[in-house]
Amino acid sequence: MSLSRALLVAAVAAAVIPGSDGLLEFVASVEDRLSTYLALAASTPFVSELSPIVGGLAVHEDRLPMNRVIAAVTAGGWVATALLYLSGRLKWEWLRRRSRTVRSTGTVALRIVRRNPWRASFLVRFLFGARILLPMACGAARVPLVVYLPMSFLGSLTWSTVFVFIGMAAGEAAEQVLGRIKDIESVMYGVGGVLLVVAANWWWRRRRRRAERRLRQRRATDAPPAGD
Repeated sequence: MSLSRALLVAAVAAAVIPGSDGLLEFVASVEDRLSTYLALAASTPFVSELSPIVGGLAVHEDRLPMNRVIAAVTAGGWVATALLYLSGRLKWEWLRRRSRTVRSTGTVALRIVRRNPWRASFLVRFLFGARILLPMACGAARVPLVVYLPMSFLGSLTWSTVFVFIGMAAGEAAEQVLGRIKDIESVMYGVGGVLLVVAANWWWRRRRRRAERRLRQRRATDAPPAGD
């Protein structure tokens, strides 16, 4: 499995099974090399907060230095917002015709950008749900590059730092929780077994009732008319 794909798998595991052994085993296998930071950067536009959080876990486990993780995540997020800015600047009308979302919320996004382009440029990584539309609106509003590029870089740097520290804190909490995960899993397996038995019994009883109903209907159909 490639490192970038493994990072995405680990990110999904972090979302579905927080504090799992598998995630910490993955973090323990991370190596301090260029491909690791390229994977962090490339995955940031797609998995958002999970990328710096996984990087923060690796920092907590002393697998990666914090400054390099923050730099990689910042670069990935910043390049993504720059490309979105470029698409909005060059293809805004085409995007409006092609996308219902851009048509419905694009006017609001443009109004926000024009009201305060400096703040909007800084917040392009922070606004959950608008991380695609807001940088595109910055491009459509013709925010100068001398404003957009440094402000979006500062925003990406701040965002990356915050979530890397959250990942480091999550690593500390995970160590305390992992000892209890096994007991919780045992309880969940027991509950799942009981539910499975109940569901199987319900299905069997329902199937038997249907069979009995079909048999009664068949007998009523085959019975000779009362006048014969």
